[in-house]
Amino acid sequence: MALDADQPSSAWLHRRPSASAELRGIEQEMLALDRALKEAAPRAEAPGSLHQSIMQAVRAANRPAAAPRQPSMLRWVPVPVFAVMLVLGVLWVLQSPVRPPAQTAQPLAAATTALHLGNQMVRTMPSAVVAPLSDELERLNRDLDKTAQFLLASLP
Repeated sequence: MALDADQPSSAWLHRRPSASAELRGIEQEMLALDRALKEAAPRAEAPGSLHQSIMQAVRAANRPAAAPRQPSMLRWVPVPVFAVMLVLGVLWVLQSPVRPPAQTAQPLAAATTALHLGNQMVRTMPSAVVAPLSDELERLNRDLDKTAQFLLASLP
């Protein structure tokens, strides 16, 4: 860092006698390398045509490719089709008969019936679901009893 800032080397380097010879050698090599790099710095000039060729390439890249033009008549085809569909939709809405809402005589009766059906289902569903399982469990118990009787009969 001292070489880059053109400052003299630090004072602590000269105070340490044990490592000073090795460190001074490294410092001398670094000074020689720094001088050589500073003296041999390349001063290359860009050719004058380089800027022009880069700008031509940029301008060529910015030009959009010529898009093939469609005939102008085909661009306007969807507009009348949409207008005709819109007019037909309006006519259909205006021509359709107005239906009065259905009058329900007993809306409360229908709700009551639904509640009664739900109540009946709650009472009958458990027995309908459990009945096949209880039948099977009963048969299994009978089989176990018969097996136990057979094993007891076969013992001496």
